[in-house]
Amino acid sequence: MKIRKIILTTLLLTLVFGCSGRDWTIPEVVTPEQPEKPEQKPEEKPEEKPGEPETPGESEEPAVRRVSSAAELAALGTLSAGDVVVWRDGVYDGETVRLKGSGRADAPVILRAETPGGVRFTGTSRLSIEGAYAEAEGFWWQDPEPVQGKAVVTFAKGSTGCVLRDCAVTGDATAEDAATDTKWVSLYGTRNTVSGCTFRDKRNIGCLLVVWLEAGIVPEHTVANNRFERPATLRDANGKAINGQETIRIGTSDFSMQTAACTVEGNWFYRCHGEQAEIISNKSCGNFYRGNLFVESQGTLTMRHGNGCTAAGNYFLGNDMEGTGGIRLIGEDHVVEDNYLHGLAGTGYRTAICLVRGQQSPALSGYWQVKNARVRRNTIVDCKYAFNVNYASSGSDQTMPVVSTLIEQNTVSLSSSSAYAVFCTATPEPDIEWKNNTLYGGRQSGVSLPAAASAPALPDVTQTVDAIRESAGCRWKTE
Repeated sequence: MKIRKIILTTLLLTLVFGCSGRDWTIPEVVTPEQPEKPEQKPEEKPEEKPGEPETPGESEEPAVRRVSSAAELAALGTLSAGDVVVWRDGVYDGETVRLKGSGRADAPVILRAETPGGVRFTGTSRLSIEGAYAEAEGFWWQDPEPVQGKAVVTFAKGSTGCVLRDCAVTGDATAEDAATDTKWVSLYGTRNTVSGCTFRDKRNIGCLLVVWLEAGIVPEHTVANNRFERPATLRDANGKAINGQETIRIGTSDFSMQTAACTVEGNWFYRCHGEQAEIISNKSCGNFYRGNLFVESQGTLTMRHGNGCTAAGNYFLGNDMEGTGGIRLIGEDHVVEDNYLHGLAGTGYRTAICLVRGQQSPALSGYWQVKNARVRRNTIVDCKYAFNVNYASSGSDQTMPVVSTLIEQNTVSLSSSSAYAVFCTATPEPDIEWKNNTLYGGRQSGVSLPAAASAPALPDVTQTVDAIRESAGCRWKTE
């Protein structure tokens, strides 16, 4: 009864004085001491099994799974955004790996080698990257065995935002093979990337890296900061280089009038001889080739089919090696600007800058007339032929001249009197505007353009060239 009265009295005081402005405080609640819990032994973690996640703490990165076979990776199914899978170091033969991802741009799926370069795939091993935002990094395919129609790495149809990074494919110990046509990298899908990889010594027939076009799809792939070497050239019984040994090809003649909008930049091409004609074969529209370095490579960056492509800020260093060339144009609306070409000893199609005559009614696989080209601010030093314009091989049916083309503000400096600053085929007559070019040394044929009386100042490209070389290829050694 006393307790009940005290409670009622307290309630009445609260009602009377609750709004009177007095400072009413709640007394501190004292929690009684809890008895000490008995000491617990740390929980023993079960032994890790293949493919099981390493459980992170609450604030740590997503779970990391570890695998050591294609079967273990397949057992994980389609990986989700943020998933990381580590492949244990070792040498693996004949593994057909499928990386299936459902990632996001801000949370890709990642499959990586335990140590960069520590996972070596041999024999018929190959990788397929499928889905969205899936990335593979740090792997080495060593001396891959060609399998007809199968690429070493394939970005699957429908893939998007996927990446191959810091990987290598090397064929140093493989035999020359002119019969088994394979690719090392095949790109389908959209907005996929090959970056920071090393590709060395492909010795079998077939383009090294191909972008495949599909009807109604603009791929927009990026090939950046890779190192390419392809010194071997496969020849037929007559000693002629066999077609189909390009280092990079974007598109095919059948899709050549379709926009690809791919970017090839910051790559180092070293002794990429291949088919002796096309180091890069452009066979689609709207592609960008910029900031690449070509060293002692026999052939050219060739706009073989397609229109509206740009070659800008590239460096071609031939070191007077026979057959080294620069940029060859076929088709419409191409832009060639701010390139540096030095010591290129090629002739004919393999000159520093070559603009080709077209056929009258070309098939998609033919030679389309050069129209509306813009060739400007290029620097050409000590090349055998600086400009070879309106050119076609003798006896060809390429009768359509270069038209509506502007060649302006280029600098040519030649120390050899036998070299050509400009070699222009006058018949059939081209329609070319030559404007504000500096032509020093060498000869001219088919034109009579003002020649400079003194040697022009030339840029020092050493640091830029070294920076491209340093940034290209995987970060670990493949030797």
